[in-house]
Amino acid sequence: MTTLDPRAENRRTADGEGPRWEIIRGEVLDRDEHTCQRCGYRQDPTGVEDNSDIDADGRRLEAHHAAPHTTPSLESLEEFVTLCGPCHATLHPDDPAYGDRREAAPLFPLPDAPRAVSTMRSDRQHVCQRCQHVAQSATELAAYEEGGQEYVLCKPCAGALLEAGYDSEDFEAAGAVDAEALTDRAGEAPVRPAMLASGPVRASRPPKTTTERLVADTPLRYLLNPIGLTLFFILLGVAFSFYAF
Repeated sequence: MTTLDPRAENRRTADGEGPRWEIIRGEVLDRDEHTCQRCGYRQDPTGVEDNSDIDADGRRLEAHHAAPHTTPSLESLEEFVTLCGPCHATLHPDDPAYGDRREAAPLFPLPDAPRAVSTMRSDRQHVCQRCQHVAQSATELAAYEEGGQEYVLCKPCAGALLEAGYDSEDFEAAGAVDAEALTDRAGEAPVRPAMLASGPVRASRPPKTTTERLVADTPLRYLLNPIGLTLFFILLGVAFSFYAF
């Protein structure tokens, strides 16, 4: 392991800056074989220009501190993960110092990416755009692409769209898309999309049970939802007040 001047070790520096950080970064990159742990991008250390650590693709590998409330140290290298610049930006969406670099990162992380970096390109992309379910991990999600726009979905809703006739070639996920496995989960998705669902993914799936047909294909669907139930109880309260007084 690289030795560190005690004066540098005791010097507090901003995340990603200063001599202490550069030594830690070098150790982390060597441990991870100069490979981004989120997308798998590998940098050939011999291919960087003028020791700038930026290769011909314009990317630089960086060390992400996955335990931000502790002090970075050579004794806690397990708290660090190697990331390319765009993937690093996905972990700091509110930091203007990272600019819009995350747009160059892939939408999905690798299936076996460490949990600390297994995120979508932004926090908002963890919300299914058909049913509004919030997923904890990117591995619970898939995405449908139309006209260059990506619509993130939970896997049951992706299966519902496939069952409704969407082309499996238009879907993406962490790893290979298993259309059959997704379709098998279609029954877990709501029959009808949420009111706030995005237009291209608003397709309904065929009801599979008598209860689903009753709730989804009859006027009861206007009542058996949060808004309908709220309005029902408001009207019930108004009617009761007229009757009581």
